[in-house]
Amino acid sequence: MQEIDRTRRVGELIKRELSDLIFSQINDERIRGVTIIQVSVSPDIRNSTVYFSMLDKPTDKNSIEKVLNKSAGYLRKHLSKRLMMRNTPALSFKYDDSIEHGLSLTQLIDSLNVSHDQ
Repeated sequence: MQEIDRTRRVGELIKRELSDLIFSQINDERIRGVTIIQVSVSPDIRNSTVYFSMLDKPTDKNSIEKVLNKSAGYLRKHLSKRLMMRNTPALSFKYDDSIEHGLSLTQLIDSLNVSHDQ
């Protein structure tokens, strides 16, 4: 239980610091609208998966993911300077489409309600 709490706390800390780093340190216009949704950290705290979404609907999610994964070493280096941890986990970025999926379900429900009202 204690290990689960630790990985959750580390994930939240990485999420907060990484969001700030991406906003302040990365000058690539393609990733300006990136929002970090969640950070999942492995039990040994050596690896982490960073789930992200975009404010604007991205034209090519895979290219954004590639840009972030290419920046992972740079971000990890700067993250290690901010975090007071013995080891900073390796970062792996994955696009999270759950927000888009939720919006499409909401629109579908709304369209069903409109047609039902008519």
